[in-house]
Amino acid sequence: MSRDVVRTNLVVGREKNRFTRIEVEEGGALYISYEARVMPTHQVFALDDVELDGPDPVESETIPYLFPSRYVPSDRLRAAALDLFGGIRGRLKQVIAIEEWLFQNLFYVIGGSVEQSCTRDTLELLTGVCRDFAHLGITFCRALCIPARYVTVYAAQLYPQDFHAVFEAWVGGVWYIVDGTRKAPLNGMLRIATGLDASDSAVATLFGSVYGQGLEVEVTVMDEEAETFVPIYREELLGEGEILSLC
Repeated sequence: MSRDVVRTNLVVGREKNRFTRIEVEEGGALYISYEARVMPTHQVFALDDVELDGPDPVESETIPYLFPSRYVPSDRLRAAALDLFGGIRGRLKQVIAIEEWLFQNLFYVIGGSVEQSCTRDTLELLTGVCRDFAHLGITFCRALCIPARYVTVYAAQLYPQDFHAVFEAWVGGVWYIVDGTRKAPLNGMLRIATGLDASDSAVATLFGSVYGQGLEVEVTVMDEEAETFVPIYREELLGEGEILSLC
C-alpha cells in the first residue's frame, strides 16, 4: 500500500540544528533510512594555554547554557557539585575531573534509565546510558558556573553501534568535548545536533500515535581513510597535556 509522506527540512533553535519533519496521515509501518559520507574535524589545544584560575568572561552565546533545563536541574545539585569539585582550582581542571568522576562512578547500563530520567535520578542510581552521563556532566558544570551543552554525535568505533551523546564545556572562549563514557575516540565524533539537553537535540522525536520499533546505526571509517585514522582518547590527550574541541 502506497501512502503520502510529506518531508520538510527545518532549521531550529539557537544552534541552528537541522531537522527533517516527516508527516504520515495513514497508519502502518514506516521505514526510514539514510546515509552520508562526511569528514569530521577537530582542534587540539595545550592545557597550559587554556587553563583559567579565575572567572571566565561571560559571552552572550553561553548564557543559556548556565541555566537549569528539563533534564538538567543544576540548581538542585549545586551542593553536590561543590562538594565533589569545588575544591579543584582551575575551570578546565574541574571539567576534566567531572569527566573522570563520571567514568569512575557511573555504570553504563542499557535500559538503566527512561525518557523521564533526569540527573537527580542518575546521581541516585549511578546507572544510565550516554545520555545520562552527558546530562549529569552538564549539571555539574552549570552548578559550578561553567557553561555546558548537550551534543548528539555519530561516533566511529563505538560499540555497540548507536547514536552517541556527549557534552561540551565552555572554557576560555572554546567549547571542549567531554565524554564520561569514554566508549569512542574523541576525534571520530561528528556533531548531529547541539542543545540545552536531550529535549532539543534528540536524534528523533515522535509526535502523535507513533511508536518506535527499533533502529540500526552504522558508522565506519572509509577504506581510504582507515590507514591514516588514529583514534584519540582522553587518556592519551591528558598524557600529552592536551584537550580537544570539535569543529
